[in-house]
Amino acid sequence: MNSKKIYLIGLMGAGKSTIGKLLAKSLSWQFLDLDHEIESLAEKTIPTIFKEECESGFRDYETQALKNTAELQRAVIACGGGVVTRAENVDFLKNETTVWLEISAEEAATRLEYSEDRPLLSECKDTLHELNEILAARQEAYTETAKLRISSGEYPPEIITCNIVKELEKMND
Repeated sequence: MNSKKIYLIGLMGAGKSTIGKLLAKSLSWQFLDLDHEIESLAEKTIPTIFKEECESGFRDYETQALKNTAELQRAVIACGGGVVTRAENVDFLKNETTVWLEISAEEAATRLEYSEDRPLLSECKDTLHELNEILAARQEAYTETAKLRISSGEYPPEIITCNIVKELEKMND
């Protein structure tokens, strides 16, 4: 494979972390979850960052954590769903092998129904409506950024991982 790194993007609940771990294992590469990198950088949890520094503070850490991956080799990086909300992150990701794990707001809402650790959903009363709004706001940036689009709502993570590997191999032929 010609890629040195693979970035996974998409709506929360798309399976970026789960599929990222499987993809890294199948390629014998390292796996990084950008959310964990943000928590290490900030020395606090993501909910605490949102509470103390609001979303803009979180996005500052996210941009720095993303930039910190620039020199990595043989790595799969699961990005947060909102990484594309900053133009500088979109510009960075456009120059990388970026895979958009596409999922409908309905499927994401089902997956996230009992999730307690999603700051952007913690105050909302209608998860499906909120996810539709978030997806609509980010759709263009996901499209602009992604070299590859893979549906992640219909199949088990192992099948999605195989589909990604097949599509990446086609891109490199």
